[in-house]
Amino acid sequence: MEIEYEQNIVQQSQDLHKNTSYYNSGLPLSEEAQKILNAQQLITSGGSPQLIQERIKQPEKQVKSIIKYKFMNDGMWMKILIDRNDYPEIKDTPIIAMNAQFQNDGFEFNINVNELVEYALKIPRTREKIVPEKSKIYEKKHYIYIALYKEKEGDWWSLKY
Repeated sequence: MEIEYEQNIVQQSQDLHKNTSYYNSGLPLSEEAQKILNAQQLITSGGSPQLIQERIKQPEKQVKSIIKYKFMNDGMWMKILIDRNDYPEIKDTPIIAMNAQFQNDGFEFNINVNELVEYALKIPRTREKIVPEKSKIYEKKHYIYIALYKEKEGDWWSLKY
């Protein structure tokens, strides 16, 4: 069936789609349309909406600062050592739960203990510039190492600027 259109787009849609036209959506349904919809069980009457489930507010993650650490110069490396024994919650946390983001003048180190607790060491500005691509984290025995690769060789008497 082909329809010649000299009407506006609303009339075109209503002629082509009859009662199912988008532009008829606000109009009451004809008896025929009501029977079709009821037969397909698309319209149900159940009264007022009822609350099925309330959204439970998750407790906020607690971020604890790592304040006990050692650091040492090792040629082109500045190594930060965190003793797991100083922080009982991280004693058995695997290295995969740790994340470090290095910038050329600072770094952030996080340990995700669980959904509620995270430990963090943030040094926004180091004493000297570092090479982020060569810096890394690793573990040995009960220590976590954050190894910063220095841009220039030399001893740092302080970690922070």
